[in-house]
Amino acid sequence: MWNMSESSVYNESGDTISGYKLSSRDDQYVSDSVRKIVFLVNHVVIDMCICIFGIVGNCTNIRVFVKQGLQKSVNLSLCAMSFSDLVGLVFQVWHNFCLNPYLELVDWPVDFMQIQILTGGCPNVAMTRITGWITMYITMERCLSVLMPLKIRRIVTFKRTAVILVFCYLINLSVFVPLYAADYMDWIYYPIVNRTKLGVARYGNTATIGLVMNVGHFYLSVLSFLFVVIFTAVLVVALKKKTKWRLGATSDREQHEALTSRDNKVVGMVIMVAIVLILCYSPGVLCSIVEICIPEFTLNSKLENLYHVVWSVCFVCNSVNASTSVVVYYTMSSKYRSTLQEIYPILKTKDKLNSN
Repeated sequence: MWNMSESSVYNESGDTISGYKLSSRDDQYVSDSVRKIVFLVNHVVIDMCICIFGIVGNCTNIRVFVKQGLQKSVNLSLCAMSFSDLVGLVFQVWHNFCLNPYLELVDWPVDFMQIQILTGGCPNVAMTRITGWITMYITMERCLSVLMPLKIRRIVTFKRTAVILVFCYLINLSVFVPLYAADYMDWIYYPIVNRTKLGVARYGNTATIGLVMNVGHFYLSVLSFLFVVIFTAVLVVALKKKTKWRLGATSDREQHEALTSRDNKVVGMVIMVAIVLILCYSPGVLCSIVEICIPEFTLNSKLENLYHVVWSVCFVCNSVNASTSVVVYYTMSSKYRSTLQEIYPILKTKDKLNSN
């Protein structure tokens, strides 16, 4: 996602700097018109609606977890994840605006296609990865609580959770330090259109920075993705074994059914979280692998428009993952639902009417 080939554009002093080409290519596998249509549908319409819903939902999540108290490690983790989702969605709104193809018709002195990565795309990806790492920690914590229920309170403490959450933020943000240390906003002269526009220039070596960003993005994304899948699978298996053990150790039939129902709800919630994660993160992980294996899958190449189209789908998937948590919490957590109803009593009234 981070490869940027050099093109002949100049700053005000006349020095050559790196940037994107404004001219369209005739050898693209995906035409410019198709790319613009995809941008209009994915970013301007679909993703913008998802982001607005997600911003409201994550603000609601944060308010609920703060009201419940952040002293509990679970609430602290969920609140930190909601915050990363919220920040990522806010940046994605700006990113969607920059990718609006109709901006080309407006005579503004800004190259939105160039600044969108630095001002919108990178921050969104950073927050998405942070969410993935926090999800990895939460699934690991839940897995340990099932495997070692008597030791979990000594292993997972509030202070340790706070330190781990800070680490999740710092490790993912640190990967972007080379990019933001090398890139800067500057007025760039484009000979093709004979116009100076605000764009992004670069101090350092383009290829080296692109390699560092790609490798960091690949490992951080793939690691969290794989561990979430592994921890979730272990958790589901452990819950099923514990359910069988409880059924064999308990003679009361009603208690059998209560325990089975409760465990099934937990398993169903874990499976749903896993499915949402896998579906939403798989496109981004696959793109990271493709970028490493196929150098042509980047900007300023035959696959440039295809690259943009595929990543537009990835951004939509990231927004879906960041926006659906409020629905999952409300439908599957009675504690979350009761707290939210305390904040908004109208929800309690609606639930009573629906039940009647």
